[in-house]
Amino acid sequence: MSDDVQKWCALGAQHLEQGEPEEALHWYERAIDADPDNADAWCGRAKSQYDMGRLERADRDYRHALRLAKEQLRLGEAETGPRRWWLDPETRPYLHALRGKGLCRYWLGDWPGAVRAFQRLLQLAPTDPLDARYMLGEAWLRDGDIDRAVRAWQEMGDDPDALYNLGLGYFYRGEFARSVHAFRRGIFENLFLVARLANAEIISNVPHYSGTHTKGLDCEGSAADYLDRCGDLWRGRPILARWLRSIYEHPQVQEDVTRHVEHLRALVREDLAIGDRAQLEGANTALRSEERLEQTDATIAAELCERLFRVND
Repeated sequence: MSDDVQKWCALGAQHLEQGEPEEALHWYERAIDADPDNADAWCGRAKSQYDMGRLERADRDYRHALRLAKEQLRLGEAETGPRRWWLDPETRPYLHALRGKGLCRYWLGDWPGAVRAFQRLLQLAPTDPLDARYMLGEAWLRDGDIDRAVRAWQEMGDDPDALYNLGLGYFYRGEFARSVHAFRRGIFENLFLVARLANAEIISNVPHYSGTHTKGLDCEGSAADYLDRCGDLWRGRPILARWLRSIYEHPQVQEDVTRHVEHLRALVREDLAIGDRAQLEGANTALRSEERLEQTDATIAAELCERLFRVND
């Protein structure tokens, strides 16, 4: 890659980061004019088109970037041997293009195509540096395979989007105690999202604290992103909102939420002593622990099922 092409791609990436896809498109097209076989430039142009809502164009550009990146990798392997995916910077254009293709297929309603792209991405980079596993779960759910969707989300740890979808998936499978467990974990991870989904009052002055929410997905913006992508899974299904709201308003859950917010408000104090911070973080970790929640999940689920459905879990 020439210095000019590298500079233009860097400018395109900068504009994408700033939310200016039109400006980014200009620089990536300039890079392509100078180097038509540059997979990075094609991938950047695809991302610009994607961010502008031009999914068909983005899909075509990602496919072209994949072909170019695949050819470059084939030539490289002849010289260096098999690649170490993701650890090798030269493989990243291929991986980014593959993820972009999966996203385009997802939004274009081609769920099987999205599944294939995300599965291939996880085969090549099993540590999931590009967060393909979550989207794989969503694609499986929309394609009607709820069991595979649940298995994918089970591996996502404390990701709030995955936890809320996991609660939804367990609910559809009739596993109500597990649904309660997933939603309780999700509530800890994003308090704004439960309020939006359950039509409940948003708690004011909830600070972000990276020590307990390391992914930074506990904010109102993350809740809005989830609703943009998955809101249709909830709309027109009032029983889901009633189920989630009943969990959220349960006295045990409300007590946990109150303590959690108290912890967060204390932890963001700049004058908090090191020892006190460590003690508070430990208390918050214990509060959110799966082992602790599991002690009351079944009881809460049984109470809610009796109230909402007149059946026992």
